Amino acid sequence: MKNNTMKNFVTSIAALTLKFFRMIGILLIFLVIGLTMERCCRCPKTKSFEYSISSLSVEQLDHETLIWLMNKLQQAGNPIEFRKDFGVVFLFETASTVIANSNSIHSFFIQSAYACDCEAPTHYPKESITSIKVFSDKDFGETHPAGTNISDFFKIEDSRSQLTSFENYLEYFPPSFDGGVSLWFRCLVTATTIEAGEYDFTFVVELTDERIFEQSIKAVLE
Repeated sequence: MKNNTMKNFVTSIAALTLKFFRMIGILLIFLVIGLTMERCCRCPKTKSFEYSISSLSVEQLDHETLIWLMNKLQQAGNPIEFRKDFGVVFLFETASTVIANSNSIHSFFIQSAYACDCEAPTHYPKESITSIKVFSDKDFGETHPAGTNISDFFKIEDSRSQLTSFENYLEYFPPSFDGGVSLWFRCLVTATTIEAGEYDFTFVVELTDERIFEQSIKAVLE
């Protein structure tokens, strides 16, 4: 009887010891996999930037870009009619400074799920755009004499490839930001019945710090 009890005790100890070493082995496997994945796909320190708008440039879209943009908007089912002979791109040059720099947090238990999914830099605006106005040197139809704000006739292409007003765009669709170089967006004219001819458009942009950028551009509406 004593021999059987001793055998059962030794068997139980052996089984527990085997389970213990199995658990240690599994943990070591996870550790090796995690360290290997982290070494192969180590993310750099995540940076945060604060950027400031330094200048504005308004450039006329060339014919090829207008045709490409027209097809893009039509394919996206854009419901707003627009002119096919004129459009501009707003380019805001910016200056950025690093405001934070920290390492990404990794756990070897879940590292393999996002081993190569590094965080993109975050950009915070020091100031933002509050308003965009457009003026013409000639009467823009019967309702807008020369010198009055005609921004209602200008629409911006948003991230859904739809045309939207300046106010709606600035509230819901912030300008595209390309890594600390510039903010930009494209703009088309919806005044399809305006008399053809040469116009001098003046674009006035105001920022939250009360700075104002202004630029004029000549356009020939056909």
